[in-house]
Amino acid sequence: MGAEYRVLGPLEVLLDGAAVSVPAGRCRVLLATLLLRPNHFVSADELVERLWDGEPVAPDRAYKTLQMVVVRLRQALGTANCVQTSRGGYRASVDVSQLDLLRFRSLVSAGDFAAAVGLWRGPMLSDVRSDAVHQHDVPPVTEEWLLALDRRISADLDRGLAADLVAELRSLTAQHPFRETFWGQLMLALAQSGQQAAALAAYQEIRSLLADELGVDPGAELQAVHQHVLSGSVRVRGPVPRQLPTAVPRFVGRSSELRGLSDLAGGDALMIVAITGTAGVGKTTLAVHWARGVADHFPDGQLYVNLRGFDRHRDPMAPGDALSRMLEALGVLPERIPADLEATSALYRSMIADRRMLVVLDNARDAEHVRPLLPGPCPSQVLITSRDRLTGLIITEGIQHLALDVLSHAEAHALLVGRLGAERVGASDELIKWCGGLPLALAIVAARAAQSPSLPLSALVAELADERTRLDTLDTGDAATSVRTVFQWSYQQLSPVTARMFRLIGVHPGPDITVPAARSLAGLSADETRECLRELVRANLLVEHVPGRFTCHDLLRVYAADRAAAEEPSQARDEAVERMFDHYLHTLIHIDVEFNGRERWLDLMPRPAPHVASESFVERDAADEWFQAERAVLRAVLAQSDHHRFDRHTWQLTWFGFDLIDRDGRWQDWLAVLPPAERASARLGEADRAAKFVFFEAIALGRLNRFDESVERFEASSRAYEALGRVPEQVRAQNGLAWALTLSGRPNEALEITRQALELQRGDASATDARIAMAVQQVAWVLLHLGEYAEALEYCAEWESLAGDEASEGWLGQVSFVKGQAYLALVDYPAALAAVNRAFEAFQRVGSWMDLNFTRGLVGDVHLGLGDVEEARRWWIEALMASEVNQHPFAQELREKLASLP
Repeated sequence: MGAEYRVLGPLEVLLDGAAVSVPAGRCRVLLATLLLRPNHFVSADELVERLWDGEPVAPDRAYKTLQMVVVRLRQALGTANCVQTSRGGYRASVDVSQLDLLRFRSLVSAGDFAAAVGLWRGPMLSDVRSDAVHQHDVPPVTEEWLLALDRRISADLDRGLAADLVAELRSLTAQHPFRETFWGQLMLALAQSGQQAAALAAYQEIRSLLADELGVDPGAELQAVHQHVLSGSVRVRGPVPRQLPTAVPRFVGRSSELRGLSDLAGGDALMIVAITGTAGVGKTTLAVHWARGVADHFPDGQLYVNLRGFDRHRDPMAPGDALSRMLEALGVLPERIPADLEATSALYRSMIADRRMLVVLDNARDAEHVRPLLPGPCPSQVLITSRDRLTGLIITEGIQHLALDVLSHAEAHALLVGRLGAERVGASDELIKWCGGLPLALAIVAARAAQSPSLPLSALVAELADERTRLDTLDTGDAATSVRTVFQWSYQQLSPVTARMFRLIGVHPGPDITVPAARSLAGLSADETRECLRELVRANLLVEHVPGRFTCHDLLRVYAADRAAAEEPSQARDEAVERMFDHYLHTLIHIDVEFNGRERWLDLMPRPAPHVASESFVERDAADEWFQAERAVLRAVLAQSDHHRFDRHTWQLTWFGFDLIDRDGRWQDWLAVLPPAERASARLGEADRAAKFVFFEAIALGRLNRFDESVERFEASSRAYEALGRVPEQVRAQNGLAWALTLSGRPNEALEITRQALELQRGDASATDARIAMAVQQVAWVLLHLGEYAEALEYCAEWESLAGDEASEGWLGQVSFVKGQAYLALVDYPAALAAVNRAFEAFQRVGSWMDLNFTRGLVGDVHLGLGDVEEARRWWIEALMASEVNQHPFAQELREKLASLP
């Protein structure tokens, strides 16, 4: 290896990789000075200046001391010495491979700025004590590094890595606050990541800093970046998804398949590869292992979707759902995703048209299942796994095909050795034979053997070879191969209580389960449940794929369901299913009561079944996080309850989940659960509930901007409530109808409907002032959209008179917002400011993010009317930041307002 010298950080000398000690003081100053001028003569006069840090010294004494320092340094360096004597001075003789500074400059010349910057260990020569070195020698090299860093960041921005650069650039602007280049790059990184408001705020920060500290304006280049951001023309790169699952540890074999995948992945054209084979052969394991190894070659991110093509308990994931998930990962908000599959597919193709991404479509049912998920021409790679051979795609799309077989004998042996050790495995031919080389079977056998170190492998071979236990429902072409034999064998080793837990997991629809849900399902204590789950994980029958959430291979879930059908009495299965439904239902009821104040439901709802351990939360954020984590499970539970006609649970789960669904906003995923809830209510004779679900469906359609359908469902809800004689609910349906009509551009029709609804409410003998006030508020809202501001204020005053001190925060916020808009239009700025402040305070407590954000924008409008430009700017930037995070069209209006400010 030889000698190596490092100056781009603390001073270091290495010899064959081992550190060489350089004496402190003048020896370090001398070596640093020479290395900063590699292979160049440095005069004795200059070296004296550096060694004595500019202090006066007698010449004779100085030169003698310099010679002594050189001798000491050469002795310390030994065979790593690089100091050579020249007439009147010295030089450091080094080549590019020896000195990091020379390597840095070579890489910069070659345009490899990332590698060059990577050599920096800074701060430079932090362990060399010399003011002269740090004042005269270090700054030029530091400037070289900063310029290289600038070039590397610019290249990263061009590669679409804006989101990954923001934190680094914030640190750089803090370290180098007057370096405008970094500020400009920070603004571009923020804007390209969809944070235009934060980019504008960064400009305001550096502008203020330059004015306060230096009394100057930003330079022309930074001003140009500001105008570029302000115009909204910076291309938003969006998030860079990193969705690949964790790779399986101790991966063995498949070397030829991995080489084949890597050979196909080269180039800039779209490449689609399908890995096909029987269940349990390791398609997903191979795909994920290879994908993780090449992830760095796809800088725009990696998408992963389990399409559930062969899931017994759940239908295959619809192509539209898969597209929605991938579009959300690319930063598209749910409400911006088209309802039509063709339009959604087109949007997906557009989003990745110029990106270099890796897309893994796991467990596809067939060619038609995956066809809408294929991108158009782009520099991306798509990896599909399926038990189906996908012949249609091979013929029509020309995709590459990799048929995955079982492991070879050598690979299977290597897998067992990796899990159990070479000494124990020994001759494993029979074990490999009865496992059929199937990776899943081998992994389960290895896990069982690892748990029982004293158990000879011959005993396992005997059990696998017993034809009486060979349940061949999955045949790999060899009658001796039975995955279910392996499952049965592993299952029989479980303790009785854990075996029951495994069976009952088979009646849970998945895709995963938590400890509390498993506890309710089995009716066990928390400690018993955790011990069961731990035992199942140890046996490789469950995987804790994220902390606290457990899942299993789909074949294992099928086997568990079969065992439940064979061994659990029908009544016990039904009781377990009811406990499972009650677990999710009563968790939702708790959330509704705790955070929406609907305590009346506690007396109206049936008590949960015995041994149900539903969950409770103190903080709203925790409840929202639970719902986010359980979304897929809740949809699967609802589908199961509908399929098996658990009608009460079907409507109640949907009813109590509606507020969370509305807050979640992913109506594209949830719209399908409402019609089954309506039908379930109708079958139970709950006509008012059925009408309410029609009302909910109308809201959902409106949230998705499907206004024509929303209008039709609001009308149907109104008719249903009219037939039931439920005037308050009929009025709410009509007000919803007016809402949808107004947003679809038909406010005159909406006004007529709201006035009819108000008269209907007033004519109801049971009407309360609060109900009349709600109808009054809707009239005011429509009048506002028609530009009838004075009349809208009259209705707001009537609302305040009716509602009095009993008004809820939500309604107070809505009415105050309407008043603020009306006063602003009438140029009564003080009244407008008071109203919008009341609205903002109310929405901070109970409103949605949209309520709060529209109010921010309105507060800015009012401040502009009052002549306070900076306060208007502040409110609009805050509103813009929230709009960009949620990709709301309000962002464009805010950009235009900000651009108009002086």
